[in-house]
Amino acid sequence: MLSARYATPVLVLLALALVPTVVNSYVGRKIVESPALRDALPEVLDGTASMPTDRRATTIKKEFDSEDWVEREFVDARGSRSVVLAVRSYDMKRLYHHPELAVSETDYERESVERVDGKHGPLDVHVLRSGGGSTVAAYALLFKGRTIGNPYLFQLTKAPELLLLGQRPLTLVFVEAPAGSRSEGVATPAISRLVSAVTALQSSPS
Repeated sequence: MLSARYATPVLVLLALALVPTVVNSYVGRKIVESPALRDALPEVLDGTASMPTDRRATTIKKEFDSEDWVEREFVDARGSRSVVLAVRSYDMKRLYHHPELAVSETDYERESVERVDGKHGPLDVHVLRSGGGSTVAAYALLFKGRTIGNPYLFQLTKAPELLLLGQRPLTLVFVEAPAGSRSEGVATPAISRLVSAVTALQSSPS
């Protein structure tokens, strides 16, 4: 028999597990956001041009249940390469639960959430670092133009709104790049490119 002192934590865990299923299964109305990410994400960021990657649409559909996405590779004048992926999906958990496993072959061992200054206010940036420290990935989760630091708590608190008003998609912006020098501190190439991409999406007319 379950001890009374464990009842509350268990109920909280069950609620966290059930919220994504309930929202995705029983909320029929979906709010469509525009423009499409392919149009919203600029082909040039910080003066650096890009080109589409060869990632397949079937992969994005399988991993994130989404058809609204774009991925571009940016190479600056020094030859520094960064890949920016933006995906919009109503299945929020697929976006926030270890997205790196779906889009990257790098083995990331360290994860943190950092507050970074953005044009429209502070951004919650999820930072992943590889074991050898040679590669950094950074991603942001956007909902109504604002970033999310704790997606589990966010989905739990937003569940009543989604159930009453309809599903609204979450947007993942994921950037992967070489780590850069130590002197760059928090502004690694991946984070800098992420901030630029998120700012562009926040500024995009809807």
